[in-house]
Amino acid sequence: MNQNKLVFSIKDLALLWQSTVGIEKESLRVTENNQIALTDHPRDWGDRSFHPYLQTDFSESQIELITPPESNSKDILNWLQALHQITYLRLNESDYVERLWPNSMPPSLDHLNKVRPAQLLNSQERHYREYLTDKYGKDVQLLSGIHYNFQINPQLMEQKLKESITTNSESDYIKSKNELYMAFMRKYLYYRWGLTYLLAASPYVDSRYQTKLHGKPHQTVMRSVRQSRYGYKNDDAVTISYQSLEAYIKSLESHVKSGRLLLEKELYRDVRMRGSHSVRDLLKEGISYLEFRNFDLNPFAPCGISQEDLDFIKIWIIALLMIDKDFSDQDLELADQRNQSTAEDHPLSNLRHADLLQSLLETLSSIGLELDRLNATSYYSELVQDKLIQINHPERTRAGFLYNKTPDYTSYQQFMSDIAQLNQKEFLHSPYLLHGFEDLELSTQDLCKKAIQLGLNVDWIDPKDQLLRLTYQDHHEFVRNANMTRFDSQVSYFIMDNKLATKKVLKEQGIFVPEGQIFDQQAQAKAYYPQVKSKPIVIKPKNTNYGIGITIFNQAYSEADYREAISEAFKYDQEILVENYIEGTEIRFYLLNHKFLAACERQPAQIYGDGIHTIDELIDLENQNPLRGKDHRAPMTLLEKGKLEKITLKEQGLDFSSIPQSGQKVYLRRNSNVSSGGIAIDRTDAIHQSYIDYAIQASRALEANFCGVDMIIRDYHHQPKQEGDYAIIEANYNPMASLHLFPGKGKSHDLSLHTLYFLFPELKA
Repeated sequence: MNQNKLVFSIKDLALLWQSTVGIEKESLRVTENNQIALTDHPRDWGDRSFHPYLQTDFSESQIELITPPESNSKDILNWLQALHQITYLRLNESDYVERLWPNSMPPSLDHLNKVRPAQLLNSQERHYREYLTDKYGKDVQLLSGIHYNFQINPQLMEQKLKESITTNSESDYIKSKNELYMAFMRKYLYYRWGLTYLLAASPYVDSRYQTKLHGKPHQTVMRSVRQSRYGYKNDDAVTISYQSLEAYIKSLESHVKSGRLLLEKELYRDVRMRGSHSVRDLLKEGISYLEFRNFDLNPFAPCGISQEDLDFIKIWIIALLMIDKDFSDQDLELADQRNQSTAEDHPLSNLRHADLLQSLLETLSSIGLELDRLNATSYYSELVQDKLIQINHPERTRAGFLYNKTPDYTSYQQFMSDIAQLNQKEFLHSPYLLHGFEDLELSTQDLCKKAIQLGLNVDWIDPKDQLLRLTYQDHHEFVRNANMTRFDSQVSYFIMDNKLATKKVLKEQGIFVPEGQIFDQQAQAKAYYPQVKSKPIVIKPKNTNYGIGITIFNQAYSEADYREAISEAFKYDQEILVENYIEGTEIRFYLLNHKFLAACERQPAQIYGDGIHTIDELIDLENQNPLRGKDHRAPMTLLEKGKLEKITLKEQGLDFSSIPQSGQKVYLRRNSNVSSGGIAIDRTDAIHQSYIDYAIQASRALEANFCGVDMIIRDYHHQPKQEGDYAIIEANYNPMASLHLFPGKGKSHDLSLHTLYFLFPELKA
């Protein structure tokens, strides 16, 4: 036995907890009547030869969702939620409706002969799946589970190895790292029966299920069919030595050479070493991380694994690193038998050989307490204590609880069907959001959603700043707010932000803009009232976005109202504009690379009376609309009850306590920004070409690739006949693509897809 002396301690926990975890989650697609789906894997997702997130396992019906490695369990769960939502949205947009089966064992095997292996472009992969079917049977290849990939924090790994290695040789470093991971693997294999006892959740299977090696299960209920001899198992003649990497390689290669295994990856074991294409290459390249493959799907977690599962498994794994023990191949053979017996035990049977777990359980408790101290919480110790209680209470384990809830196969099938429906409902809720990443701006969420579908790598550089990096092969692009890229300059942003500069540049190009005055002193601006008191006007900060600080007077207004609007505008800038109000419909044009993609009419924030409720109450009722939300995290923002709303109501002879008549339209704002409560109505197909040409001309004049152009048009169905029939009132470098992605009324336009094809033209090749 090649014992590695390097052991971690509780002092290393802070850095050990920063070790990264990546999840692979397999699930069968099923129909509404719980039959395995026979449809193709979605063709509009990126090619499975490179897709980093959405893959298939053995079957064309078996989706595999893959998260990037993360150190924080919440981040991992966020990714799983996003990938599940993307999957469910796609599976429910066709004539047929499909769900993901929530258990590791397949549902009804009625159409097993029609279930196809994954239809991959790589012929070798297709032939390999046919070989597996012939050798082991198709039934067993349809089992699903969780693969938990774990990499020891490289910073800590390097620190520890440097302390234990006397030379600076890279080969010695790799050898020591390999020895550490091999010792880690041995400890995991030895103790894994405890995880099987606690987390197994596949007690039943269709009565027709069988494997070619072991036939049908010898009993109708067990703790985990997937972890039993009836799950992923090789022939008993395939034995492996774990005493060193060299011994492992020698034994594995001998089985491939003898024909017992076709390929190295045919070896079915609960742990795999990762880091190179072949296991022999690990001698030179080193083991990068371990893949733990023995976890049943958690049917009680919508993503197949919960945050508590993620954290507890990580605590268990780290505890193994702290235990100063090593095991022989004979120990591991006995442990394998113990794990199989545990899997085949009744779900309510007691844990076998609990005494052998004692030192590990004590280490779990110590880690839980230390994590609580480091994070000022009681979460981790409570999580561990709950599992420790289950050691003596099998009815509280996952399999025990599931058995008590579903004491026979029929009730189990119905329960799984109910869970599948509930999961489907959950992931189809709020389709405009990217589940798990709801704090991002709406357009950014949609861009990420489309990028994931296409198979681009998505890296969050700074989520709070909406900044991400998209990568396809060797090509990467940084994107902020779904619109801001390297294809636009800081100068163009400045010109569009500065409303005076925008007007000047556009006017030089012969484009009509509103006339007005600029002020940098409140006193001067307020003294200007006599010049405009009988005219409809707009008051706004010189530099603004999202309609902030803008007041529109298109009806009679008092000097007091005017002065208050001036004060409001000066809150947001040192200079303000007082412009002529242009009568007409406000249209937002969205342009990319000087090409017109979409247009929408924006109507101001408004409510309709019912003759019963006050305006104050009607605002509260409208804010319950599921399409409205805070901070631009929904297609429409919440209606407000501020000063500007008070002024607008006063113009209409109303206040918040007024009760409008049934059907009476009441405006809360005059500006039509959706960001201040307005609604968007798609007008893409209704706009006369002349106005589209003006918008394109404006984007070229402003040298803006991503551009939103706001235009007031008297009659957008017909070309302008005279001055004043239209005017461009502003342009935006962050044009809120969500207006066109999720309009309040009308057709949606997939601007995110246009953006990705613009940034990555090779995707269309």
